[in-house]
Amino acid sequence: QYWLGGSQDNLENFLLMLTDKYVLKKESKDEEVKYSDPVVYPDMGIWHPLAPKMFEDVKGYLSWYNSRSDIQEDLKDPLSPCVGLVLQRTHLITGDDAHYVAVVSELEAMGARVIPIFAGGLDFSKPVDEFFWDSAAEGVEPLPLVDAVVSLTGFALVGGPARQDHPKAIESLKRINRPYMVALPLVFQTTEEWEDSELGLHPVQVALQIAIPELDGGIEPIILSGRDGATGRAIALQDRVETIAQRAMKWAKLRRKPKCDKKVAITVFSFPPDKGNVGTAAYLDVFGSIYEVLTGLRNNGYEVGELPASSKDLMEMVLHDAQAQYASPELNIAYRMSVPEYEKLTPYSENLHENWGPPPGELNSDGENLLIYGKHFGN
Repeated sequence: QYWLGGSQDNLENFLLMLTDKYVLKKESKDEEVKYSDPVVYPDMGIWHPLAPKMFEDVKGYLSWYNSRSDIQEDLKDPLSPCVGLVLQRTHLITGDDAHYVAVVSELEAMGARVIPIFAGGLDFSKPVDEFFWDSAAEGVEPLPLVDAVVSLTGFALVGGPARQDHPKAIESLKRINRPYMVALPLVFQTTEEWEDSELGLHPVQVALQIAIPELDGGIEPIILSGRDGATGRAIALQDRVETIAQRAMKWAKLRRKPKCDKKVAITVFSFPPDKGNVGTAAYLDVFGSIYEVLTGLRNNGYEVGELPASSKDLMEMVLHDAQAQYASPELNIAYRMSVPEYEKLTPYSENLHENWGPPPGELNSDGENLLIYGKHFGN
């Protein structure tokens, strides 16, 4: 239990116990070696940086959460956006939790209730299935408590670097049916090494903590913390913590938005550009597929306005000319974006001037605006 607990106090008392029992002989002891019993932590549960303990049931956690005096009343409203966090127990019991504290604090500052769950092993589907559901009413189908889930472990939901159980993870995530983000801490690089690297994130970490979680359905892999070169402890990167919290809140609010108010963008393939290849793909009926998607959206409650009578008519509305080129005025212009709007939406745009020149440029431009080709349907 000393070893499994893993905290600094547990390990210190573990060494003292070993010294007392196996190193020092009883007859040679000048004084008794004092040590405490191990502190036992739950294998999985709910944690909060301000909570007096780790909770092993969601009712107890929510009861404590709603009794807090340090938060606004809005956060006690069960209808407020709720974000579930997935954490590693090792970071909690060793006190290496600065990045976790930062994310919880940022989400609450943005108006979200937070349920941070953890597991001692590498099967995080168990606490997801246990703590993200409201089963208060007996005989009533349980409902998810969360509007979005963000894993801060960087791992697959089930399994570590060596082995994963993607079917089990997918079953758990499909059941809860919520957006699932996977943020990750730096592991193989210090903060400075990562910032100075032209390569960026270490290739091994890209494979283990970006590619593998995507097999579960994880999205938006954003680095949330650096690593101290001397201690190895996590360092919260505040600008990235804010980005993760903002994205989680947007996913949570989007889930609650009525379908008729949602806006969906469909990007049409066109390569090589300027060669009349808009909507082309080998052996695929691109506009036929888009037409079926639009029809399905309309039948599912989305506002798509008045659709054309056929996929061919849809193609004509987008292209005006089935052989249209990107530079051709025959392409339908869906939106003219001004240079100030472009620069506001693209804060790094000056970095592109060296290779592409200043906006609006010569391609897809009328000389004053950037041209967005396509067609609006509905909202």
